[in-house]
Amino acid sequence: MLRSALLALAFSCAIASTSYGQQPSSTSTPTATGKAAPGQAANAAEAKTTPPASNVPENEPVITLKGACPAKNGAAPEGCTKQLTREQFEQLTNALQPADRGPAPPEMRRRFATEYAKLLTMADAAREMGLENDPKVKEIFTVVRNQVLAQALNQHLMEEYGHPTDQQVQDYYNKNEKKYHEATLQRIIIPVAQNNPDKPKVTEEEQKAFADKIRERWVAGEDPAKLEKEAMDHVGMTTTSPDVNVGARRPGSLPEAHEGVFDLKTGEISQVFSDPSAFYIYKIASERQVPLSEVKTAISQTIQRQMYNDKIEEIKASVTPVLNDAYFGPEPPPSPAPGPMGRPGMPGRPMPGGPPPGAPPSAGSAPPPASSPK
Repeated sequence: MLRSALLALAFSCAIASTSYGQQPSSTSTPTATGKAAPGQAANAAEAKTTPPASNVPENEPVITLKGACPAKNGAAPEGCTKQLTREQFEQLTNALQPADRGPAPPEMRRRFATEYAKLLTMADAAREMGLENDPKVKEIFTVVRNQVLAQALNQHLMEEYGHPTDQQVQDYYNKNEKKYHEATLQRIIIPVAQNNPDKPKVTEEEQKAFADKIRERWVAGEDPAKLEKEAMDHVGMTTTSPDVNVGARRPGSLPEAHEGVFDLKTGEISQVFSDPSAFYIYKIASERQVPLSEVKTAISQTIQRQMYNDKIEEIKASVTPVLNDAYFGPEPPPSPAPGPMGRPGMPGRPMPGGPPPGAPPSAGSAPPPASSPK
């Protein structure tokens, strides 16, 4: 029963969690010939047949449940819902959907109204049976009410901290100026040789010496792309060599052990970094300080997350839950963190052309929601 109640709650919030940005447009875009493009005919027809919602008076019903809750002793049962006006329906949808999403498209409004009408019908039938007074149902009401309140708190805090001031953004940029020192990098990856029974064993010292020699030749001015190809051939890898041009990176975008690269100056070549998979050598091709104008939005989002998370942690820290181990049992040990994923078929070796193991997405990738701006 609890699962069913939570599913009902999820249904009521569905309109809030749907991404309107992915919904098809209700209007069509003519092509150069004046005809609708393929696949746009249905949208064009809908645009002609769906009038603006504002054409309907606020007190006019938009959902009518015909035959719902038949009258008993000349009066409809308490709680029976037969009609929902436009004003009532929009109050409901406005409460469910985030304000920044804007109005729901017509097709979504209709789909939600259809499902909500079914929900009202089932709920009224449950009331007639007296199920709302069932002790189990009352307990579930308590859980669902608390869930709604917790979600309301989240929404309230997101709105409260949703607009950092220009001064807050400037202060964050000044305090974290080093984060926005951007370096355009080149990198040579030298895979660790896999010992083959048919060939002489290659020691770690020999592999490190080969990587050091590659670095010396790069410092001497040899072409890094040719050195990369030679490194791949040296370990018997026939796949396409990784691109030595990594592109623009900022502190925090490389494995922690490689972060010293950002202390180098333009034209300098790093020491040889290593892990169980490969050796890595970097060069600073160019560098610049990213202006505030380019990162203002990302910084604003970071400040929002920080203020929100700080407030949530403050609220959580104000109460200390204590569970009875005699009833619940001892707290289980934390699960071990998953290990790094290697290239399919070659565990632990780097993907050609990709970042070293442990590196976060490149600058062109979408950062995770809780990460700091790169």
